Amino acid sequence: MKKTWLIVSLVNFLIASLMGLLLRGAFVWEIDWLDYRNMLHGHSHVALLGWLYLGFFIVIHAKLLPKEKADKPIYTWLFWLTQFTVLGMAIAFPIQGYAVFSIFFSTLHIVLSYIFAVRVWKDHSRKDFKSSLLLRTAILFLFISTVGVFVVAYIMASKNGANVIYQIAIQFYLHFQFNGWLLFALLALFFNRFGNILKISNKAFKQFYWLLLLGNILSYALVLYWGYRWEFSYYVNAVAVVLQLLAVLALIKSFGSSWIQLKNSLSAAQKLLLKLLITVFLTRTIFQFALVIPEMAEMAVLLRLFIIGFIHLNMLGFFTAYIWLEYLFDYKSAINTLQKSAVILLLIGFLLTELIMFLQGFFYWQELGKFPYFHEGLFYASCILPIAILTFLRAFAKKGKFQIATNH
Repeated sequence: MKKTWLIVSLVNFLIASLMGLLLRGAFVWEIDWLDYRNMLHGHSHVALLGWLYLGFFIVIHAKLLPKEKADKPIYTWLFWLTQFTVLGMAIAFPIQGYAVFSIFFSTLHIVLSYIFAVRVWKDHSRKDFKSSLLLRTAILFLFISTVGVFVVAYIMASKNGANVIYQIAIQFYLHFQFNGWLLFALLALFFNRFGNILKISNKAFKQFYWLLLLGNILSYALVLYWGYRWEFSYYVNAVAVVLQLLAVLALIKSFGSSWIQLKNSLSAAQKLLLKLLITVFLTRTIFQFALVIPEMAEMAVLLRLFIIGFIHLNMLGFFTAYIWLEYLFDYKSAINTLQKSAVILLLIGFLLTELIMFLQGFFYWQELGKFPYFHEGLFYASCILPIAILTFLRAFAKKGKFQIATNH
């Protein structure tokens, strides 16, 4: 991995976290100059496209492309052009919201992601059947998810006020980003990284793959249930979450006792990240399975705090944890205490903010009102995240050496 790229992606993460902190501070103090909605757009775009997208860009480039393909200049050009769009969005969205410049930069980002996806499809190593299939699935979902973006653009251009369709289009994009592109890209990297240790059979893998794929596609029905209250969509989602649970159980069963060998191959910081990753993966599966209960499905689609909490559960506890895990594989340094401290701070900040949001969401669900100092507690807990990122950045910025452990 290129050290400069890693640092750039982490700076994007820091910017997104500071934007989020400002948004939470707006509920504690009056910030006259802040346009909350515009800043929210800036925060979400930088977090998703500047941090998660570029994080997976970096790791896929380092791990899943043969050296002679990864060395092509096009990937360097794509990285820096994409970073240019991220900086554009980070400036344009807080100032003007959805307008000429922000739409230009976000559209250019999509075009660049298409080019990256096509290049990776052609260039990636096909030696590992499992990783290759998962990566190609991720790429297809990347294309599919952007349909939602173009529908949103059409609605905004036509100004027809179709609020339900607007929200459904946004959720289409987010659903197939989180449950499609990002999830399957993570799994492709995970099997590439740990496949030799976990030794899942082709039969068990195919069972897991098809159950998860079908379950994740069908689970979009929950959004349709929220938008139109179609009864059949509730039952489709119920089938979907059962399939997702069966997929996870099939995966866990196939690994057996290999987990011990896997854990023994990791540093202390990596073990913490792996534990967080697995815990969140199981938690999100249990949450989704709980939606077969009508009251839970109603709660999940109506309470904004649960929606935000679930998005952050995925972004911080799952995808971020895996990117950090991969980053630590390629960095050998004497300052492991900094790396471990950063991971511990990430873990504390993540757990505290999730606890506060879900607890307040439960209060609203039970009509208990707002518990005291909710916004203050959420703001101060959120302060831990940029500190964690800065600590992680410091570990990478200090002089050390990279252990190039790619699959080239």
